[in-house]
Amino acid sequence: MRSVRILLVLAVMSIAAVGQSVPDAPKLKRFDPAQIDTSLDPCTDFFQYSCSKWMKANPIPPDLPSFGTGTSLALWNFAAVHDTLEQVTNSSANRTPAEQKIGDYYATCMDEAAVNKAGLAPLQPMLDRIAKFNDKAQLPELIAAIHQRIRPANLNFIDAQYQGVLFGIFAGPDLDDATVNLAVIDQSGMNLPAREFYLKDDEKSKQIREDYQKHVARMLQLSGETAEQASADAKAVMALETAFANAAMDIVVRRDPKNVNNKMSLEQVQALTPSFNWSRYFAAVRAPAAPKYQVTAPEFLRGVEKLIVATPVEQWRAYLRYSVVHLSAPFLSEAFVNENFDFYGRQLNGAQKIQPRQRRCSFNTDTDLGEAIGQAYVKRYFPPENKARMLEMVKAIEVALNEDIENSSWMSAKTKKLAHEKLAAQVDKIGYPDEWIDYSSLEIKRGDFLGNVQRASAFELNRRMKKFGKPVDRHEWAMTPPTVNAYEDPQTNTINFPAGILQPPFFDVSQLDAVNFGAIGAVIGHEIIHGYDDQGRKFDANGNLRDWWTAEDAANYDQRDECITEEYTQDVPEAGVKQNGKLSAGEDTADNGGIHIALGGLQQTLQSKGKTLDSPAEGGLTQLQTFFVSYANAWCGQLRPEAARTAVMSQGHSLNRYRVNNVVSNMPEFAHAFSCKVGQPMVRAKACRVW
Repeated sequence: MRSVRILLVLAVMSIAAVGQSVPDAPKLKRFDPAQIDTSLDPCTDFFQYSCSKWMKANPIPPDLPSFGTGTSLALWNFAAVHDTLEQVTNSSANRTPAEQKIGDYYATCMDEAAVNKAGLAPLQPMLDRIAKFNDKAQLPELIAAIHQRIRPANLNFIDAQYQGVLFGIFAGPDLDDATVNLAVIDQSGMNLPAREFYLKDDEKSKQIREDYQKHVARMLQLSGETAEQASADAKAVMALETAFANAAMDIVVRRDPKNVNNKMSLEQVQALTPSFNWSRYFAAVRAPAAPKYQVTAPEFLRGVEKLIVATPVEQWRAYLRYSVVHLSAPFLSEAFVNENFDFYGRQLNGAQKIQPRQRRCSFNTDTDLGEAIGQAYVKRYFPPENKARMLEMVKAIEVALNEDIENSSWMSAKTKKLAHEKLAAQVDKIGYPDEWIDYSSLEIKRGDFLGNVQRASAFELNRRMKKFGKPVDRHEWAMTPPTVNAYEDPQTNTINFPAGILQPPFFDVSQLDAVNFGAIGAVIGHEIIHGYDDQGRKFDANGNLRDWWTAEDAANYDQRDECITEEYTQDVPEAGVKQNGKLSAGEDTADNGGIHIALGGLQQTLQSKGKTLDSPAEGGLTQLQTFFVSYANAWCGQLRPEAARTAVMSQGHSLNRYRVNNVVSNMPEFAHAFSCKVGQPMVRAKACRVW
């Protein structure tokens, strides 16, 4: 699955849509054509033309690594989350069982004095178990206990990196038969943001690794080790995680679905790691048998086997102790929270201070009880007319893609027919799920914060494992309704837009069609095009990994895709690193294609109202100019250098400046809108386009 990543992802539906207000909320940043800087030339740098005034008026707050129009929506919605949770927490009358759980969870998280008083004690049973680990044959049961109680860094599996202890385990559709779920065993074990952080040889990367090792030592000291022991164990942790990185599949190689399509029997999985008993692991986590096991990176498991054999048990203890402390740190006392923030928040992302506890507790409640919160939010904050308007836009943009497919000169009639069939089979999911997760079996105890997180982690792991061998539910969501994000899933052939993103500046029922098509319309187009990018095009209408392209059409696609890859293989001065266009190819193709079909949807909508793209809009702009400025407005923002570097190295989205300038410079429609001439920076000599 791929997503439009916004760096601050938790938010809820704006209640301004239904005329209510949120106490202490920042003002929503609505589209305003007056924000453009008319002293600048749009044909030289459209991002600066559209965003410089906004960025000057909205500097990055000290507790954030970045700030943009999307972040302002997230912050506004955090306040709405907090307001709702406070109401649920402080009300004892007429609460549903789900409201009781989210109220107790949130209240326990907010009781910082109690969390500080408890110190390390809530985690001590797990640390004691690790301390008693003296035989590597015990590793399956120990890893199972950790997986059941320790929340991994990425529960939604949206991006390429899964950060859990030793390996990741979850359910996912069979790549060759998307109607059934398999058990998926994924590479993991690394506590830095991505494999590349361990392997790059530049001075900055070396410094980060040196600082990381010091951080590991400090965390181990906080957990009770002596300074001398913590220093030695930190070296062991660094050595083991570096070995995991060397064994792991490259992030670009992972992008090709055929490379992760390695189905095996349990016996074949066992043969990869003779020293790790998988039957005992699955018994310990109470997982049902799976028809097959999809091993995303067999070489990684072979590397794990070598490490189990060669690495002393003492070093394994150090790695497991640190991993458990690290992943639990946000839920422990202040000393752990601050040390964890100092490295991951400050050093890796540049934030100057930690975010307020109420915001962090809102995030944690959404992570562990997201659909319980989602029911309350949707009931209060997501009016039906918003969903109806959104569906109208989706259908208009799908019509535009059908026309684009039909008019493509580089595709044969056979491939066009199958592309149309795939689009017709797509499921459009807007706002929230039709059926909600049942949390009735999850025990939430007031006064036991880490225990609540651990029990929620076990609940979610068990919920996912129960899917092994079961039919795939195309209508299940991988994001909660309050999330400010969106994603496309090629294996279920769905596009998914949580209620959280359907607010200004992305979606605003009070604005012109040109504004909405430029903002949320481009996001809709982006997600749809993911089904036809260099990864998504390899899946058919049913979500199966199948080559449905003629050889000539595939070659034509690859030629166009190579143009995108070359364009985005570029120096990123603000990050101090070079972008790998092969890593970001899918997202860049979706950005470029998405805006094209969003523009097509706008053109149809305007025609139905007797208008054209050159008709006047507001603020002295035409409809077409408004569309492009709204598109740029949705990406206005800036990152701290540390956050920019981490983003470019660890995930496949281009930074916002390039999501604007690289895209519009490929479009003759943009040149027409602003009378740009050949030779100007926003008119690319070698314009790239796939869709």
